[in-house]
Amino acid sequence: MKKLSVNLVIKNGIKYIPFFVASLKDQTYKDFELIFVDNASTDGTRELLEKTLTESGIEWRGIYNSENVGFAAGHNQAYHEVTTPYFMLLNADTYLMPDAMLKAVTFFDTHPETVSVSPRLMRWNFEKSLAGFQTGADILSAAQLGFTSQIDAIGIRLFRNRRAVEWLTRQEWTKDSASLDVQKNYNKQVVEVFGVSGALAFYRKSVIQQVLLPGDNMFDPTYHSYKEDLDLAYRLRNAGYVSYVLLDTVVYHDRTGAGPKKMGDWSALRNKSNQSYFVRFHSYKNHLRTLYKNEYWQNLMIDGPFIFWYEFKKLIYLLLINPRVVFLGWSDIIKHRKYTRQARMAIVNSRKLYWKGLRRWWL
Repeated sequence: MKKLSVNLVIKNGIKYIPFFVASLKDQTYKDFELIFVDNASTDGTRELLEKTLTESGIEWRGIYNSENVGFAAGHNQAYHEVTTPYFMLLNADTYLMPDAMLKAVTFFDTHPETVSVSPRLMRWNFEKSLAGFQTGADILSAAQLGFTSQIDAIGIRLFRNRRAVEWLTRQEWTKDSASLDVQKNYNKQVVEVFGVSGALAFYRKSVIQQVLLPGDNMFDPTYHSYKEDLDLAYRLRNAGYVSYVLLDTVVYHDRTGAGPKKMGDWSALRNKSNQSYFVRFHSYKNHLRTLYKNEYWQNLMIDGPFIFWYEFKKLIYLLLINPRVVFLGWSDIIKHRKYTRQARMAIVNSRKLYWKGLRRWWL
């Protein structure tokens, strides 16, 4: 039996197909299958993906939706098809180094307490790679044109006000980096993190089964997109499990809507002016749901003023730049309140960690 399933949810991602399929084909670890969910693509994604996968020799299965059900529900569909002990969430806008799968599977095999891992995610200037490919460069050479030394994410980190960030995003991954955190971790092989980024993550299925939400869902299906990786990270931490980033293997990611380099609250709020309505809407409502479902009341009592002040600033800022996000966001929260309450009950019942155990993660 295979050890690893690769789960892909895709919507109109035709331009990425030659790149990510080539990076999968070049993996030194071959014992995997790909399960893809097409969310009603209209640009030829389905046809090209089927053709390219078949030509590559990669074993695959497809799920075809008649409408875009979103990232969360799409991955729930793929999860229900997984029969392997480990699975990977793949974004179409990524390019894996050849040893990424092997190092993740080996780490799982030798660290049974680990529930999730991610390679070091680095920023990918995809437009440079695409331009090179269109002018005749081979896939690998074209991909390398867009590789950068700038970090995309090294896991998820949280502040005391519960603002979640992609840790070290936009910092340079060099031994003489301006970031002390980069300098501290530069020569390490692994680093423990609160949770891994959903851009590309590996999970142990036997543990995920212990923290499923109502309906046997890995991700909250009411989220659609954004913050589902944070919600899952909370649930896994509350259940007493650990996550790591493997710093000695790399995946390049063409991220849209990246967070700010500076970590201050106002930098984060100003960054929202660069986000699309879609990102603002789903991020706003899903973050509030995540806190409601996962927080211990003891931690809320201690950190409530910090959380309230940040959420108040965010509320005022959104009301000024796009009040529709707030009104429709709360409308959606109210609409799905029954499922959210049920999800919180399921999370509380799966908890194994004492409330103080989470406090070391609040920066």
